[in-house]
Amino acid sequence: MGLLRTIVIIALFYYGFKLLAKYVFPWLLKRWVNKKMGQFQDQGHSQFQDQQKAQEFSKQHEGEVKIKARGKKSESETKDMGDFVDFEEVD
Repeated sequence: MGLLRTIVIIALFYYGFKLLAKYVFPWLLKRWVNKKMGQFQDQGHSQFQDQQKAQEFSKQHEGEVKIKARGKKSESETKDMGDFVDFEEVD
């Protein structure tokens, strides 16, 4: 009786896995691929919109020049650095 029960359980698992592999796994894979394709298309669309905004901004501000002034270095920043010594290799 125990042997027959074991064989039936193994057969159920085998045919159950076969059923899953034939119908459920392809459905899950198709759903996952469609989801990833949608995300990829959304990403491409948002990059296209960003590019369009950048082009509009550059057209609006064409010819403008902006100069950022750098702060002056004080001597105290470079004073404590020490001396620079250039070494040469001797053959």
